[in-house]
Amino acid sequence: MPGAANFKNAVVCFILSVGLLNVGPLSAQAEEPTFVVKGPIVIDVLGGLDWMRCSIGQVWENDTCVGSALLVPFASIDSLIARTQRNIGPDWRLPSREELESLIVVDAGPPTINRTVFPNTYPSLYWTGDINWLMPHAHWSINFFTGYAYGRADKNRNFAVRLVRPR
Repeated sequence: MPGAANFKNAVVCFILSVGLLNVGPLSAQAEEPTFVVKGPIVIDVLGGLDWMRCSIGQVWENDTCVGSALLVPFASIDSLIARTQRNIGPDWRLPSREELESLIVVDAGPPTINRTVFPNTYPSLYWTGDINWLMPHAHWSINFFTGYAYGRADKNRNFAVRLVRPR
């Protein structure tokens, strides 16, 4: 049935054109995160996660994140995570797109994040661990300048990293 194939191709083209590769900030989150701050770590009680308050490359000092976020290609992330686990414990990983999006605060910014909980956040793109199923060579990233998610991050681009672990 040639008409069905054309219809399927038209649907895929439509989906791509309306922006499954770029997703705007969430207008309202179903549940606002509940954070408990513990020095350089913040506990997301509702999400069941521990977040690093600083981006990789920054240091927790005098109740804030000091220094600049390290911008890295995706290939460097495994070694960064391994070093982090050797230094501060197991289970640290890249957040999923959904987890990182949960940190977006639409009315803030830039950066579009709770700046008290996550001070000196780099106001641009952060890696997630999620691959875009429409573009298997690309990862999702979250932009904390705009609050948008992007599904076309080439692995050779340099983005910031914030790690998370389950509680």
